Amino acid sequence: HGLILHAEHGLADKWYPHQESIRVPLIIRDPRMKDKQRGTTNDAMTLNIDLAPTILSFAGLSAPDKMMGRDMTPLYLHNNPPEWRNDFFYEHPIISQRTYIPSSEALVRKDYKYMYWPDYKYEQLFDLRNDPGELEDVINSTNPEIVEMKKSMKERFEYLKKLVKSEGVVTV
Repeated sequence: HGLILHAEHGLADKWYPHQESIRVPLIIRDPRMKDKQRGTTNDAMTLNIDLAPTILSFAGLSAPDKMMGRDMTPLYLHNNPPEWRNDFFYEHPIISQRTYIPSSEALVRKDYKYMYWPDYKYEQLFDLRNDPGELEDVINSTNPEIVEMKKSMKERFEYLKKLVKSEGVVTV
């Protein structure tokens, strides 16, 4: 996807958990698709970890138990697509030094995003419905709905972070 500049945040390239960086279009051409499905869009939260299980499924092979990600074919081959993920844990490690590209972590949902910058112990919360450009950090809001959202997002963030870093089988 080439060099992506997002001056909206005073940043460049695809290292950060902002929408401009993490949202990448995915185009699937599968000969098994019905004509009515071709050229349609789907807003399911698919991730790069879903590509390998999908390709293996297409080849008639099962994904290894410890492989993260899910086969995406039911999203476009079934009349009634299955329940799909509502959120995901994002992380990017330090590149070179923290002042160059600091590490970042996030819990991403369609309506909110919780971001954490471990090198600086700094957190942010964005209401993506009302602020899709992530320009207004609401982490310090006293609005009871946002306070509750922050609490639940942080809990889910910690849960997924521990799960992803565990040795267990993870299905996300």
